[in-house]
Amino acid sequence: MKKISVFILTLAFSFVLVACGNAEKDNNQAVDEPVTGEKSNGAINDVTTNDVTDQPKGTESTKTEQNNTVANQDDMQKKMGDLEYVDFELGVDYADHQEYEAELEKNSDDSIDAEIEDSLNNVKKKGSEAFNELYPMVKQLTITQQTNKQDAIQEVMKVFNLPKDYTEFEVEIRFKDGTKIEFEDKR
Repeated sequence: MKKISVFILTLAFSFVLVACGNAEKDNNQAVDEPVTGEKSNGAINDVTTNDVTDQPKGTESTKTEQNNTVANQDDMQKKMGDLEYVDFELGVDYADHQEYEAELEKNSDDSIDAEIEDSLNNVKKKGSEAFNELYPMVKQLTITQQTNKQDAIQEVMKVFNLPKDYTEFEVEIRFKDGTKIEFEDKR
């Protein structure tokens, strides 16, 4: 009877080892797959770019797109140095409690915060994923301290491709020299 019990335990232990060995093989295979930049288990994966030769025809990415993609705080800090703004906050409210909010901010410790909350399209992004979407749009903006309210609103709405039927609009920009401007509009 003891021999049968030992045999069954040995057999069960062998199955456990084989199952663990297969799980490790699967994990190694997943490492070779491209990272998508989407959330997985609560963590944000870094976005990687592939060589154009690895991609099917019609999906080639341009060098500009690759240059706009960042993966960490160091990359974000370098990109923020190219902007005229150190803080950009946008809030646009629409009917039926819909809203678009975006924030791109360089903190006093040089860390970068980026966040998008877009209930129009059910999108919430933070970190490098939000930065990669916001940076190219904020870089396009030509708003200066002399820009008037209407021109600033029109430019932001166009660059961010937002519907014009907002009920409330607010943008706050802090420039590298510390100057801050704010434009608000209610309808």
